[in-house]
Amino acid sequence: MNFKPAQLENSLKSLGTNIKCIVLFGTNEGAIADLQKKCAEAVCGSIDDAFSYAQLEMENISKEGQELYAEYHAQSLMGGRRAIVVKNADNNLASVLKNMLPETNSENLLILSSSSLKTNSSLITWAKDREDVIICGLYEDREADLGSITQNMLQEKSLKADVSTLQLLCSRLSPDRKLNQGEIDKLAIYMGNRTEVTADDVRAAVSDVAGASAEDLCYFVAGGDVKKACKMYDRLIKEGAEPATLVRQIAYHFAKLLECAAQIEGNKSIDEVIKSIRPPLMFYRKTAFTNQLKIWNRARLLRIMKAVYETERDCKTTNMPAEQTAGYLVLRLADAAHNLAAKN
Repeated sequence: MNFKPAQLENSLKSLGTNIKCIVLFGTNEGAIADLQKKCAEAVCGSIDDAFSYAQLEMENISKEGQELYAEYHAQSLMGGRRAIVVKNADNNLASVLKNMLPETNSENLLILSSSSLKTNSSLITWAKDREDVIICGLYEDREADLGSITQNMLQEKSLKADVSTLQLLCSRLSPDRKLNQGEIDKLAIYMGNRTEVTADDVRAAVSDVAGASAEDLCYFVAGGDVKKACKMYDRLIKEGAEPATLVRQIAYHFAKLLECAAQIEGNKSIDEVIKSIRPPLMFYRKTAFTNQLKIWNRARLLRIMKAVYETERDCKTTNMPAEQTAGYLVLRLADAAHNLAAKN
């Protein structure tokens, strides 16, 4: 049976003994580890209870799987259902489980976790049609979900943050929940006995693990943060980004600003314009985009678009120093935005 993460979490409260195995796979190692723990605790109460919880590494399981057989059929000295976790599970388990699960009378729960398995892996293909096995794919947290996931992490640490602080926090986090959990843990330690997280707390305790992003570059440029814009441009170039591609991303961002500016000149409010943007802005981008609309009017943006398109053309011209040409555009635009913001 194929479950979504939220569906699986909701079913844990009433997980029956008819479910013999849960397979957690995908690219989000943090989410896998988190849900693996919840699945085990739903059965055995605490993963610290050695009588009811066991963990095996795939590399320590032989081809015949006798180690897994032994753990899966063992009974707790204290009674009750046991949870057996296999970390880094791979397709070699498929043949073992094909024989073990149909024949077992054990009420224990087997939990397999892996970031290497894919939907077409033989183990997943075998498991998805079985009524006694649940498979659940966990992938990178989407930006649309990042706010609620981050807020839940804060609540688990008894921390609170207002909207602007949460926006700042999310902008520094990545799609990888494991990395994000580590940053939230650091923040909780930094906070001590305080519960109200401020923007200064986030800046002091949370590393920027969001990674190099062309979108971040666009926001730094259009928002007038010269230092961050230049630093992000250099970082993206070092990571292999093409200058012309970055210029095109900047063009797209300013084109979006231009479209919104034209609507504002047509007597629409900034709030109305932002709500009409498709695809919608991520919640932690709205404040920055609103501020950009306050400094970039339609006439200025038309001049900017001309300069951006000329730079993209130059970057594609033979014998032109593309990195320097695009870098100069980033510096000019960010500096212009900085000066405009200072006048407002």
